Amino acid sequence: MVFSLMKRLPPRALVVPGTVALLLLLPWLIYWSAVIHRYGLRDDYAILREAREEPGKILRVCASQGRPLYGWMLELSAKAAGGIDGLMGLRLMGVAGLGVLAAAVFLLLRKEGWRPGSAALLAGFLTVTPSAQVIANWSICWPQALALMLGLGAFAFARRAIGPPGAEAQVRWPYALAAVGTMASATLIYQVSGLFSAVLLAASLVVHRDVSLKDTARWMLKHLLVMGAGLALAYAVTQVLFKTGVFPPSPRLSFEKHWVDKTVWALTHVFPNALALSALNEAPVGDMDGYRAMVVLTLTLLGMGIAVEGRRSGLGGVGRWLLALVTLSGAAYSVSFLAGERWPTYRTLNALTGVWAVFFAASLVNLGTIWPRHGPRMATGLLTAFVAFSALLAHEQSLELFALPQGRELAVMEQGASLVVPDRQPRVFVLTAKQSDSTAPFHYLDEFGSVSVDAEWVAKEMLKALVKERFPRERDVSGLYRFAAGPVAPEPRNYDILIDMRRQHVSAVSPILQKPR
Repeated sequence: MVFSLMKRLPPRALVVPGTVALLLLLPWLIYWSAVIHRYGLRDDYAILREAREEPGKILRVCASQGRPLYGWMLELSAKAAGGIDGLMGLRLMGVAGLGVLAAAVFLLLRKEGWRPGSAALLAGFLTVTPSAQVIANWSICWPQALALMLGLGAFAFARRAIGPPGAEAQVRWPYALAAVGTMASATLIYQVSGLFSAVLLAASLVVHRDVSLKDTARWMLKHLLVMGAGLALAYAVTQVLFKTGVFPPSPRLSFEKHWVDKTVWALTHVFPNALALSALNEAPVGDMDGYRAMVVLTLTLLGMGIAVEGRRSGLGGVGRWLLALVTLSGAAYSVSFLAGERWPTYRTLNALTGVWAVFFAASLVNLGTIWPRHGPRMATGLLTAFVAFSALLAHEQSLELFALPQGRELAVMEQGASLVVPDRQPRVFVLTAKQSDSTAPFHYLDEFGSVSVDAEWVAKEMLKALVKERFPRERDVSGLYRFAAGPVAPEPRNYDILIDMRRQHVSAVSPILQKPR
């Protein structure tokens, strides 16, 4: 019956549901071969243990950083995951979330007036950026996908409340309040994720060319006020939780005081990562040519797109694009700019990268209009090639910078854990690694290609998780061995098992297993 109904439908009627299905499937095709590997990354091992042995700790720690909903979801999911193999399930949740995000972006872009091809390509691209790769490949980051979807929901509610650009309709307050509440919920998961609504705001502005600069500014201001109200509500909730003693505030929650210095730092250390779109920052040891070329390409293409917009819509069109680009870039990075920390991680750049991706795609579409006969198809073809290449890059980086190097680290530690004999209570010494010891082609901060066991606490948690797998009935497996770790190996007589994390292959484990004295 279903198939007979589909045959009766015109081909165009199948475009939207077919595209939605493909976008839901796309992240699975890209990330599946990486996320099913057996590996963890840095905090994963501690999260697993704390969810099992210290109920409430994950919630307290995350809430102290203004992320109570993140802590609640992470604690429940980590407890359900159980052990290292369960981390794959958390990664798959992140992949599924990216698929839903892409489908939602596509539907919202279509509603705003984007053509199906461009809307699908932009939506698909947002699932393969470096920021999206972190969500897919780092187990504890899966709640961020949900927060991004809430950011989209905040835009959708605000759009219903405010109406289209240039409209003089009265604000529909029930939808406005829903937008504020949704934005606050996203912020209480992960502060920067609700700002993803700026991506759809940018996408809406670039297709409404018949709106004056003044009306554009007024419409954008209304949306930004809704966004700011959501952020303020989330901040008020966290302050109430702190003041009432429900959760203690973290020292990390501090506001930036040196605004000029922070601006220069953001422009030189953060914005290039967003401008590079799918090209990964390989500083300080990798080849930066591709990264720099992508930054130049983005700026050049955007300049050409603005020029075409000026040719078609005059100075008002140029002003509208520049106003939207500058304002929404600032909005997308506003929370990180206000924060006292300076850490240019990709997991905080979803919104900023998304805003520049919108203008990148829109500029390419604009260039296609110069040659009416074949230009639009050529622009779509170039955008398709770019997204396809970015997807291939995301696939390879997921394997080479996440799954494989982290899997090698785990294998070395696992071999050492296999030598633990409880009756002997062996002395285990883990020789911690440096970031330069990574087996990945390059590394960037604590995300791409990084070494997990570069600190004693990570080594301790990883070893404990592996020994727990061997002896699941033991209540406290740390009593089965004596643990020590550090960057310098002690004398051989001071340990029974040496696990050298600087050399991540099987010969890195040196068992001595002397009889207890």
